[in-house]
This record gives sequence, C-alpha cells and structure tokens, in this order.
Amino acid sequence: MPRTQGLLVCVLLSVAATVAAAPSDTAPYPIDDGLAATVVGTPADYLADDLPDDLDFSVRTLDPLVDRDTPPTLRYARPLQYLLVTQPDPAPLAFAIAGTGSSALSSKCVLLSRVLYAQGYSVACLPSPTSVTFMLGAAEYPVPGRMSTDVADLYRMMGAIRDDVAEETEITGYALTGWSLGGTEAAFIAHHDAQVGEFNFSRVLMLNPAVDVWASVQRMDTLLADNLDGGINGIPAFVARGLGGLRQIYASGEPLRFNEDFLYQAYLTQDPDRSDIAAIIGLAFRLSLANMAFAADVITHSDVIVPKDVDLGPYDSLDPYIQRSFKISFTDYIDQLLVPYWNRDGRHVPREELVNEADLRGIGDYLATNPNIAVFTNADDPILSADEVAFLRSTFGARARIQPHGGHMGNLAFRDTVHAIQEFFSP
Repeated sequence: MPRTQGLLVCVLLSVAATVAAAPSDTAPYPIDDGLAATVVGTPADYLADDLPDDLDFSVRTLDPLVDRDTPPTLRYARPLQYLLVTQPDPAPLAFAIAGTGSSALSSKCVLLSRVLYAQGYSVACLPSPTSVTFMLGAAEYPVPGRMSTDVADLYRMMGAIRDDVAEETEITGYALTGWSLGGTEAAFIAHHDAQVGEFNFSRVLMLNPAVDVWASVQRMDTLLADNLDGGINGIPAFVARGLGGLRQIYASGEPLRFNEDFLYQAYLTQDPDRSDIAAIIGLAFRLSLANMAFAADVITHSDVIVPKDVDLGPYDSLDPYIQRSFKISFTDYIDQLLVPYWNRDGRHVPREELVNEADLRGIGDYLATNPNIAVFTNADDPILSADEVAFLRSTFGARARIQPHGGHMGNLAFRDTVHAIQEFFSP
C-alpha cells in the first residue's frame, strides 16, 4: 500500500494552545499540552544547536533474512535496509530501533544518529518490525505483534548488521536505544541478550516506550473514534478543514515549508478544537496500522482485507482494500489477523498470551535490577496511563527521566532531552 502519511500535513495546521515566551538557554519545553506536543514536536529555537550536521550517512542493504516471495503490490518495500554512520576510529556501535511503522530512514533515526555520534558511537538504525520492509525481509512470522518473535527477528537483524559493519570498522562494544514501540522492544531485546549474551549492551535507553503495548494502541483507537466526526468516513471533511488553514497561512506571504517551525506557527496562530489534535494523533497511528494490516494480510493470505482468490498485480486498483484497511482498528487487528495467524498451521497461542507478552511488567524485576537500562518519557504522553507512568517511576527509580510535558516524542529533539541522552551514553 502506498505511504499516505503526507495527508496529515494538511490537518496538522489545526493545532493551537498557549505557549511560553521567547526561549532562553534554560527555558523549559514550550508546549504544555501532551497531545499538541505530540503533533508539533520541538520548534527550532528549542533545538540542541551543538550536533554534527555533516555526517556521512549510508543506506545499507542486507540480503533477506527470510526466504519469502514479494507480492507484486508490495515491491515498493524492498530491499531490507538500515541506516549507518561510523566513526573513523574503533568505536562502540549503538543500535536504534524505529517506532511503529517507521523505516530506518526516518527523521528520528537521523536525529538519534547525530546525538550518539557526537558521543563517540557508530550508529545503526533498524526499521520497525511493523514496517512493510521488515515484514518482507526480516520477519520469520510476518504478522507483527507477538513480542517474542518480533524481538527474535530484530536480534537476528542486529547480528547481520554487526557482521556487515565489522567488515569495515572495528566495533569495541554495543549499546541500544529505541523510541515508542522500538523503546519497548529495546527492553525485551536487552532481556533476551542477558540470556544469550551476543552483545552485552553497556547502555540501553528506552525513549517514550509503551508499558502495555496493546493498551497503548487501544488508546490511539479511542482518540480517533471519539474525535473524528463520522469515524473513518469523516477523513475527507477533516482534511478539507486543514486545507482551509493552509490557505490562511500561505496567504500571509511567508515561505511555505512543512517542518516543525511551520507547525509551531500554526500552533501559535490557529484556534482549533482540542478534539482535532486528538484526531490527528489517532489518524497518524491508524495510517501506520493500515499499511501493516494490509501487508500482513497479503503476505499471509489471511482473507481479512484482500480475498484469498484475488491475486493483486502491481497496477491493480487498491481503493477497496485501502478503505478496508483504514476501517481496521488495533483491536480488530489483534482479533482478525494476529490471533488467527498464531492459531493456524499447527500453532496454538491464546490471545491472552499474545497480549501479556507485550507488557513490560512481565520483565519488571529485570528492569528494576539492571543498572544499565534507563527510560526517558513524559507524564503527559498519550500512550501511557497514570498507572503506567507510576510503574516506570517505581521500577527505574533514578534511572527514569519523566518530564511533566512533551507528549509522545514531542520533546525528543529538545536540547535538554538531547543533552540527557548524551549524558546517559557517556563512557
């Protein structure tokens, strides 16, 4: 399915709230609403200004880690790639795991690479197991969502990257980070490595992780269901409202650039209903889910979105299947794709087991006693409940950096966050 996240640019214009005055070096993150922070991110005046901006990134291709034919309609997602930047001298290698639906080439991968490179690390960024690229080239079981198998696939890909990188640079150790779902997966990878011992990570940092993955994504379902008039059928009207805001800003005569500063200006000048902000976030997650669900259905012939007897070619219309994909909620994905897949072909895995596997509380004792693992998140992150924030505080203690504001990944590029990440990864 073609990537459709670009549609969100129009509706992002409808964000607004009260913000701080002109920043100083000690100014806090300026957006005090978690939903708005999630959408807007970090304005330019609040960014770290001491990161390298001339790194020699390379996009590396791995041979497929699984033997699988690529359906014609998914050819756009080949080959299996990762993003790499290496130090000129021997250095530790930090792996970064992308969040839900993201490839290894996302802007957050680039940011984390710059942050960690400045601390003396070579950095390799992996795609999320929920990305179509990973599902095709790295997933033994191409229906993402079972934590144990997704972690095993990531671990195997990390080994392949290690071998690929070692051909040209000396690796002196390993570290690990990830954001959102990738942050949760980083914890489970560290737990797995503690038993297997291939990497012996010196540092593991979870950035805005979900505690209970399936509870978090159901919150995203609720944001969309409760705040988008007409449900999925209301998307055209929602986008049209955003286009109206676009015309207003464009008419001001300022150069039009779709970036954090553009969104920040919209945030300062527009006056939307807060429900629009919530709908934007729910829609962003639904776009990622739609891509994932469509690909999982096509690869496994699950007969949920595309009928089994339909053999899609590269030029066939996907319109009816796109509509079906958008109508699938995360709960639908679990019940119609994930659970049935794990209970066919001789497999028998109860729904409860699949859900429980993706909860950090299942490895709480390990997280509480490992001094090399830390978590950075925000108290107003919309993917977390108050009880889950309390779990992170009590489990990690001094190793938990929980800011009052920042939403979900909104303050990742904020200078204080960047400096705290660098401090954690200092030798």
